[in-house]
Amino acid sequence: MRYTKLLTAIEGLIFGISMFFFRLDKDGGPEGYNSQNVYGQEAQLYHNSVNYPENRILLFSDLLGFLSVDGTAVDYPVMRDRTSSEGNYYYLTHNFRGEPDRSGCPFVRQSQDLDDDIITIFAHNNSNGTMFADLEKFEDESFFNEYGSVVFDTLEGHREYSVIALLDVAVYGGDFSFWGWENFPCEEDELFFIEQIMSLSKYRISEELQPGNSYLMLVTCEYSHDNGRRIVVAVRTA
Repeated sequence: MRYTKLLTAIEGLIFGISMFFFRLDKDGGPEGYNSQNVYGQEAQLYHNSVNYPENRILLFSDLLGFLSVDGTAVDYPVMRDRTSSEGNYYYLTHNFRGEPDRSGCPFVRQSQDLDDDIITIFAHNNSNGTMFADLEKFEDESFFNEYGSVVFDTLEGHREYSVIALLDVAVYGGDFSFWGWENFPCEEDELFFIEQIMSLSKYRISEELQPGNSYLMLVTCEYSHDNGRRIVVAVRTA
């Protein structure tokens, strides 16, 4: 009887441990929990700051600013990537402190200039809900129509954007390539860009865009395409 009770206790303990590690893996592993805590603390620090440039922790040379998307959990530092090697970006596997973290961190390419007509920010679509996973909410039409305010506070100043388009596209061979868009050499190029994103957008804004704007593209993975990307496009309003 004692032997049976002991076996039952051991089995229960093993089951409890296995479920704990299953939950860890489901939420992105121990790094996933660490990522949520680290970025939560960093977001709180940022929002408690009275004067952003002076009161922020600026120990990280790659730090460009802080991105927030209304109605979502997107509330993160944005980094300039340390490598120019396409597809092998440093911040896909490191957090903003430079620590190994498979949740990654939002980043722009090394060559990105914040004065470009289009700023493209990349981040993982993590199963633990971190980084750009919450951009999935824009797949719901009512959410798309109700929300859309994006704030990108950079070390150069405060920027506000409004979401205008949602694209789910394949990286290669699709109708829209998000690579290479940085500046519009002429008005016709911007009109072509507007036509492209509006024709492919899952939902459309009612007003017609005129040239002379700057844009933000938030890019993450999506899984309705083979090697697909979800792209939330926003136009600068302030």
